[in-house]
Amino acid sequence: MGFGELGAQGIEGGRALAKSLDERVFDDVEWRRSDAERLHQALAYLTKKKSAAGTLHAHGITADADTLAAWRSKTRTPDAEQQQRLQQAFRDLRRRNIAPYLTGVLNADGGTQIEIHPVDQETVEAAHRRNLRVRYKNVWRWDAVIASWARQDSLEMEHLWQDLMSEMESDHRSYYYVQHIGILG
Repeated sequence: MGFGELGAQGIEGGRALAKSLDERVFDDVEWRRSDAERLHQALAYLTKKKSAAGTLHAHGITADADTLAAWRSKTRTPDAEQQQRLQQAFRDLRRRNIAPYLTGVLNADGGTQIEIHPVDQETVEAAHRRNLRVRYKNVWRWDAVIASWARQDSLEMEHLWQDLMSEMESDHRSYYYVQHIGILG
């Protein structure tokens, strides 16, 4: 029987961990930015970083320096598809650039604890529900996880997540799919 056939809802643990890392790096804690503000942030980042030209090219953005400057000064606006590509390029470059720093922060002082929220079983019949609780685990070494996250290698993230869960006692397979993972620290 596969995941969700009895009504449990959640996502793969590796994907949930990648999502939590994205939230830590990209989401504003104190306020939300408008689309225009996020575009301006992406353009500012992509025009300041040395390796941005290759990232822009990899995402199919062939705008020259004058066009990028016009977009940044808001005298011209990229179309919706270009805006989406700019956001993807920004996120890719930001992941690669922040990975060494993030690895150091999460590895410091003996690692960083994560909070694992099990799948939502609200729609599962009572007879089929499992007694799952929020679990806590200290991740001692984040190097491989952050490297896979920076490359957006979802398959490797899943393998790493399963390795992390195998260190737990007998119910470790119950946490291959989760509702949410919090990074504490």
